[in-house]
Amino acid sequence: MLPRLLDPENEQDYVWADSAYSGEGFEELLNLGGFESLIHEKGARNNPLSDAAKESNRVKSSIRACAEHVFGFMTMCMGGKLTRKIGVERMEAWWGLKNLTFNFLRYLQRSCKLAAIA
Repeated sequence: MLPRLLDPENEQDYVWADSAYSGEGFEELLNLGGFESLIHEKGARNNPLSDAAKESNRVKSSIRACAEHVFGFMTMCMGGKLTRKIGVERMEAWWGLKNLTFNFLRYLQRSCKLAAIA
């Protein structure tokens, strides 16, 4: 599955993933494609992660959470990610409106928090 997800035309050469994608096979595949791995490190039984690895995973998680919360919100509160539209133009318009709606909702959420603090 991972080779189909890697697009050499991406602007960034970073790959973000959880520890399920860790391992030498994945690392070799990423190196072959010229990607930089930002995959979480995985501990094992009787071989826990070092403090440096835990800190590295924490930093990676904080960045990944920003993107994953968007999809979680769309799935739980905005009717999911599944759509059935005919034509690329309609699909792009639908996703554009859904993203715009998310941005409006996020703005309202943030502005209400700021008003409550002030």
